[in-house]
Amino acid sequence: MINSWLADLRTWAVSLAACCTLCTSAFACQGPSFERGIVFEHVPTDIDAPVVIEATIYDETQVGDACGNQMIVMNARVDRVIRGSIDAKYLRIFVYIGGCTRVGVGQGIVLGTLRDDPVRGIMLEAVARANMRAWSKEFAQKQTAIFSTAKCKKNEFGARECRLTGTGPEWAKP
Repeated sequence: MINSWLADLRTWAVSLAACCTLCTSAFACQGPSFERGIVFEHVPTDIDAPVVIEATIYDETQVGDACGNQMIVMNARVDRVIRGSIDAKYLRIFVYIGGCTRVGVGQGIVLGTLRDDPVRGIMLEAVARANMRAWSKEFAQKQTAIFSTAKCKKNEFGARECRLTGTGPEWAKP
């Protein structure tokens, strides 16, 4: 009787541990080595995307879409079009927020697919597979320097907004 009770308790403990492990991994990042961004140092050869640009992301805001999913919408200056057809000097980029997704202001290669949002217009849905730990030391320092000049604040909804001054279309010379 006691042996059966211990065996049942052991089975429940293992099942509970397995359930907790499976459920928590879906909501949180396992660590820095799993973090992924949208800014690549070089054009990746293992990711196929219809649009590849070099861009300066100068503004970011966390918003919700029509279904209630949280996403980061960023405004970017298109510095160079590598693949695809984009005739705009400025473009909105978005990415859905995941536990390991890290985005923000910066400069580098961004890839993705153009989407037509009824409210926001044409936007680039970015591929969030850039391994930031693989960046060169110089590229990482450049991103850190850009981010350190950004002005960040909480908006009226409590979401973080960051902006680089002197980069957007309102700063462009006519």
